[in-house]
Amino acid sequence: MLTALIAMMLLAGSPADTLAPAIAVAGKTEMRVTGMVSGIKADELRQYGINNPKGVAAIVPGLHLPDYGASLTSSIYVRGLGSRMENPVIGLYIDDFPVLDKNSYDLDYLDVESIRFLHGPQGTAYGRNSLAGVLSIRTAAHKGLRAALEYGSRHHALAQVSGGYGNHSFSAAYRHSSGFFPNTHTGKMCDPYDGGQLRWRWEKAFDDLTLGNLLQAGVSSEGGFAYGAWKDGEVQPVNYNDEGSYRRITVLEGFKARLRKENIVLDLMTSAQILADDMRMDQDYSPQSVFTLQQRQLSGAQTFEALLRPARRFSHWKPVTGFFGFFKACGMDAPVLFKRDGIEKLILDNANGGIPDDIGYLEIPDASFPVDSRFSILSWNAALYHESVFPVGRWTFTAGLRIDYEGAWMGYDCFAALHYRMVPFMASPKPFEDTYTGDLFHGGLQILPKLAVQFAPSGKWLLSASVAKGYRAGGFNTQIFSDILQNRMMNGLMADLGVYFDRPTVSAVADNTEYQPEELWNFEAGFGYHGENFRADATAFYANAVNQQITVFPPGMTTGRMMTNAGRSRSYGVELQASYENAGFMGRASWGWNDARFTEFNDGQADYSGNSIPYSPSHTLFVSAGYSGNRFEVEAHVRGIGPIAWNEANTLEEPFYVTLGADARVRFGRFQVYLRGENLTGTRFRTFYFKSMGNEFFQVSKPAVFTLGVQVSIL
Repeated sequence: MLTALIAMMLLAGSPADTLAPAIAVAGKTEMRVTGMVSGIKADELRQYGINNPKGVAAIVPGLHLPDYGASLTSSIYVRGLGSRMENPVIGLYIDDFPVLDKNSYDLDYLDVESIRFLHGPQGTAYGRNSLAGVLSIRTAAHKGLRAALEYGSRHHALAQVSGGYGNHSFSAAYRHSSGFFPNTHTGKMCDPYDGGQLRWRWEKAFDDLTLGNLLQAGVSSEGGFAYGAWKDGEVQPVNYNDEGSYRRITVLEGFKARLRKENIVLDLMTSAQILADDMRMDQDYSPQSVFTLQQRQLSGAQTFEALLRPARRFSHWKPVTGFFGFFKACGMDAPVLFKRDGIEKLILDNANGGIPDDIGYLEIPDASFPVDSRFSILSWNAALYHESVFPVGRWTFTAGLRIDYEGAWMGYDCFAALHYRMVPFMASPKPFEDTYTGDLFHGGLQILPKLAVQFAPSGKWLLSASVAKGYRAGGFNTQIFSDILQNRMMNGLMADLGVYFDRPTVSAVADNTEYQPEELWNFEAGFGYHGENFRADATAFYANAVNQQITVFPPGMTTGRMMTNAGRSRSYGVELQASYENAGFMGRASWGWNDARFTEFNDGQADYSGNSIPYSPSHTLFVSAGYSGNRFEVEAHVRGIGPIAWNEANTLEEPFYVTLGADARVRFGRFQVYLRGENLTGTRFRTFYFKSMGNEFFQVSKPAVFTLGVQVSIL
């Protein structure tokens, strides 16, 4: 890696004697944050039972990460923004290294020291896919050796060990669950989970050079997709016959260096990232053999970032200039297999419905036929940014600008083949096939400015206001290619027979599969009170989005889904948070509210202007209280989310719901024993909605879960 080579050259001229170990802090963490920041400490993560990003929902006001599907489906919604597929609306950073692929966002937390969420667009410092905020995870650098074991409902089990010596620290964990949702067709749980993670950190400080390295790897094998049909106002049990599974391997290797000289401070960061996964899904989610999807992908990415600032601290000017770039390559195979019931329902019923009885009927003798789709996707980005902070008495002014270029290319190679016979005129079946190949390219420049002002009337009070722009990258809809090829085949087959095929056209050509970047202008004002025992923050925002990206389900008996740009939308709301700590007592409260609506959106079937944006809750609420003594801790919290509109027409809605959790711990010397409960009231709510083949489906919440664990400090 380039950064490693630079660091080695610098190290070659450094003295042999070393100072005490120090953390290699990256410069971006130190850049001024102009909006509200929500922080969650390690002990809070432990008490709330947070072991993945979905547990942060509602603790951060306005942030919603629904728990459904599998680890692949890491959907994120903030301030009315978000979507189920493709690029996220927030950035994820682990020890200052960006996680580029959203398929890697839903990972098990491993020895996390703290979490920070930066509210609002962070486009100037973080660029793409940070138009609603940035989630920054800081891992711990432990000394000694610690181990933990826990066991709970549905055979949940977790084993973890962590420790460190000198400049090195490590963690390893394994998690198992037998699942929560039975599949009535197979008689087995559809969502078991097994996964392990490893992490290694290294830091070393020299006279003018600080180095750090992070290696994190994970492997998992799980079920998922616990989707039940929506019939007669009720969610039916999970009931499908084909496999639903997801397997994944992730690797993140990051290296960073800070060089301090007489006049400059230079931060260099680079990372290599690998994702290999395999998803298998029964796409009709029914006991019938209609059609299945297997999606396999292998992607690799390299990132590089450099930040430069003066070593001298000017009294009225604090500048920082940075460069960021990445290159990512992804190969994907996504074959859809149409089985016998699918051939009858999706093809023959439509075709024969348009053929007069006195002519005859179409027959396809194949037991199944595949629609193979292969994609090669390349994406790249280069950005130059600058931020200047101007302290003037009790006032602080911030101005920033980022020039960001992003490009993407996709090559597609699709093929399908079957046999057909027109009865009674054709004596034997005739082969028919279709090939669809080509490529697409798009690219564009984004200018991302930021202006902010802060006033500190005293050491505890802060008032602030800001305006900033953010964007979410565009992309390609790969999931709709099977529908494109189906339509091409059926139209071609019908043309051979001289009849028409009465089936809605989903997207005629590959050009229709592109979607544009989503752009957002955000205006907000806030205040903060940061006392010794009590802290409170509040912000009010107004945001305008252009080309908002949302997931839609094309009309008719279609099998795919696609991302589209929904014209314009606006969102306004407030976010509040407060915390209190004194004499062992602690409390935390957060509330987020937004009103997010389309201002222009017509999908050709209906005009949804004025309707609420689906999937994003109007309210998030979190309240916790606890006490920590010499030997014991106790904590309880409530979490509330909703209402949530499930579709663009706003005809389905999830009411506001509340869940209860609690944690109790007792310490015996080096040992700590704990009992934790989640959703103690067994509240049943719906976490996800979608349509397939014109049918509606939901996933519901997990039941009450109890966990008993023990932690020991060995050294």
